[in-house]
Amino acid sequence: MPTARLLRRTVPVLALLLLAGCGGGDSGGSPPSSASPSQSPSRAYKDGHLTFTVLSLHCGITGVTGSHADAPPQGQFCAARLRVENRDPNYHVYESARQRLAGVTGVRARPDSFAMAVRRQSDTVKLGGHTLMEVELWYDVPKDAEVTGLRVSGDNDPSSFTSTVPIGRAPNGVLVPVKPVPG
Repeated sequence: MPTARLLRRTVPVLALLLLAGCGGGDSGGSPPSSASPSQSPSRAYKDGHLTFTVLSLHCGITGVTGSHADAPPQGQFCAARLRVENRDPNYHVYESARQRLAGVTGVRARPDSFAMAVRRQSDTVKLGGHTLMEVELWYDVPKDAEVTGLRVSGDNDPSSFTSTVPIGRAPNGVLVPVKPVPG
């Protein structure tokens, strides 16, 4: 019995040490994998065949860190955690470049290609039927940007495999209003 008692005391401590050593203290900032206590997920918004939920939006991040590179922003980084769901039985394509930061104009409203590469986020993902995934979106925006949320944009595939008519989609994406929290 002394061995079992020792294991019961040692295993929790080892688990905490392993978690701390696996990026738990990464100040280079990856957004949390789900909504933070100070920020609730948005409701689900649909565009095309895809349904989007913003899990978190953080701005004021001073650097991006990955397994192979790190870098500071030109202005500030904003990072969003986005749940993308394909509720249709057919494949549909998600494109990260179509997801824009609201309140920012021009090219800076689109995900930053370098930060996205550092975080190893895919440009496009072919989602299988009834599949969901969570992704990170990284934006390099001016320090004084007034970020008001995300404009999410789904696919433009036909409404069914027997149709040639594209499904209805918002031409400028669907606004998901989210107030960013400090990164």
